[in-house]
Amino acid sequence: MLAKARTQLNQVERLVNWVSDNDREWWPFLFLRPREHERMGSRRVLALAVLHGFFAGMLANAVLALTAGPGGPGVSIWMFPVWTTLVFFVLYRSTFAYFWNRRAQRLTGASIAGSARQ
Repeated sequence: MLAKARTQLNQVERLVNWVSDNDREWWPFLFLRPREHERMGSRRVLALAVLHGFFAGMLANAVLALTAGPGGPGVSIWMFPVWTTLVFFVLYRSTFAYFWNRRAQRLTGASIAGSARQ
């Protein structure tokens, strides 16, 4: 049972990292993508969450403003950008960063073991 769960987790890791390795998934923030052997820390994830979340939140504000009835939407202009940033951070940290860091740990461990033998 445990072996099957590990196999499935490895398959999910390969799929998520395949998505993460595509340049188009990082556009226009390609400069924030770490190398495959580098860990994706919380600061980098926060930067991505702010860049994506703030834009998504402002887009939600625009949609809300355009569709609100008389009297306006009645919510703070900061509500959606802050909440979408928090949601993106939790989502990215628990999925993309987790699987990226699993691979980085494996690659770093392999490179350390390889250099120790030489």
